[in-house]
Amino acid sequence: MRALILTSASLVLAASCAAGTGFLSGPEEEPTVYGAFLAGRYASVARDVDRSADFYAQALEIEPGLDILSERAFYAALMAGDFARADEAARQAVEQSSDLEFARIYARAAALEEGLRLTAQGESEVGPFGRVIEDMLADWELARTRSGARQAAGQTLEIPSQAAPYAIVHKALIFEAAGEWSRAEDAYTAASQDGDLADFVTVLHGSFLERRGRRAEAIALYQARISSDDNPDPDVTAALARAREGRRPSRLTPAEGAARSLYALSRMLVQSAPGDYTALFLRLVQRLDPDLARNRYTLAQTLEALGLVEEAIALYDGLAGTPYGVDARVDAAWLLFVAGEREQAMERAETLRDETMDASARLLLADIYRLTGRCARAVEIYDGVMQGGAEARWQPHYYKGICHQTLGDWPAAEFHFLRALEIAPNEPRLLNHLGYNWIVFGERVEEGLTMVRRAAALAPDNGAILDSVGWGLFKLGRYEEAVDWLERAVEQSPGDPTINWHLGDAYARTGRDLQARFQWEHALGLDPDAREEALIRERLERGLEAARADLE
Repeated sequence: MRALILTSASLVLAASCAAGTGFLSGPEEEPTVYGAFLAGRYASVARDVDRSADFYAQALEIEPGLDILSERAFYAALMAGDFARADEAARQAVEQSSDLEFARIYARAAALEEGLRLTAQGESEVGPFGRVIEDMLADWELARTRSGARQAAGQTLEIPSQAAPYAIVHKALIFEAAGEWSRAEDAYTAASQDGDLADFVTVLHGSFLERRGRRAEAIALYQARISSDDNPDPDVTAALARAREGRRPSRLTPAEGAARSLYALSRMLVQSAPGDYTALFLRLVQRLDPDLARNRYTLAQTLEALGLVEEAIALYDGLAGTPYGVDARVDAAWLLFVAGEREQAMERAETLRDETMDASARLLLADIYRLTGRCARAVEIYDGVMQGGAEARWQPHYYKGICHQTLGDWPAAEFHFLRALEIAPNEPRLLNHLGYNWIVFGERVEEGLTMVRRAAALAPDNGAILDSVGWGLFKLGRYEEAVDWLERAVEQSPGDPTINWHLGDAYARTGRDLQARFQWEHALGLDPDAREEALIRERLERGLEAARADLE
């Protein structure tokens, strides 16, 4: 995939954003080019993208003629979203070498956004993906005029097979720009058949219909898409509200059209390319249209997946006032919680709860309460959400059941687990959780085993679910079968203390005492909770026969 995406080897810079944070001091008073370069590299390794961009820019100021500095400065600035620096570094990189494919593509996109025409910088060999991008940008350069758009509409793109479904969006947009309404509508309809693009294309298609004066058809299109999804896309919902108010969307500029063409193409990267490539590509789209909220939201999610927490939160926070505003605030609060900033996350979640009645905002707060041991407060919120229309969703029932179980009310917990299963009978987590608890409690063991076997068939690589099957077989005295399942479970989740002591018990029951002792000792080193630690120590000190059979 690397060869397909970009031929420029300097993308290694983005890949190097991959370790701890924040140990660098500021730039020296009289920095050398070598010192600034090394500092930029260290900042890059530390995932400090802003400081990496600072140091590389400083090195480039000292020695503007070095190819390696201009390309490193370009990629660092682009990853940081510092477009002013990226523009300048890309210009220098392109002037110094015709081999920097992505820098040339970026410079062309920047010129398109600014309404300029980029002077040709010479020819260089590009990969097939790079060629598609350049051809799309060339189409939008032509589309500055209606006659140019017609010329672009008559051209055929050379598209790699895996990119073909995504390139249909580009053709639809170009046909619309050219005034070829029938061909545009056919292309929009064809593009909407791709499930990954359905929401995005629905907004583009509906906007096209609105601009053509076919508002009722646009409203019907939006409504059909919303009704087909249990969790409607915010952008589609916002488009429906706008159409109902009669606010016709404006015609796209060439840069805005190019941004949408390339955003569609980015969906292929999201699915198949490393996150750093995707992030750089989405930054390119952002350079073309900084107001495209869907792109900014996707970029924030991509940066979050790369572990760039501060950068992701900044993008989430910047989506206030867009259709993705509430979702972005939920994601930002949850990201802070996962990053260990629990109090700040809770403050954000409580503020969001107070400002909106959105179910996702309230469920966020309930989840934070549940995970911080405040289950009684979480149950109140889950109740309110279900009364407000989420009764038909399995997640509130499941998490409310977990809270009741934590509070010691198993009958109430069981009721909600069963209700959740009625809604989502093939959800592996539900099947596993309820089935495992029936096994552990010694009630309905056979039924519980059947349930966790179904879960294992649905999620065969999930160590916790494989463990449930093995532990059910163990409880039924089928020890050799249990060993097979528990060994598979340990392979999938080697760091789970519960699975390891379960396997130790199975080894002990099948006469493999040395292996059993090894597994118990290994489980102790995996940071079990206090109850499990006591159980394991009983086995090591007194043997399995004299120890408690399971957690109580």
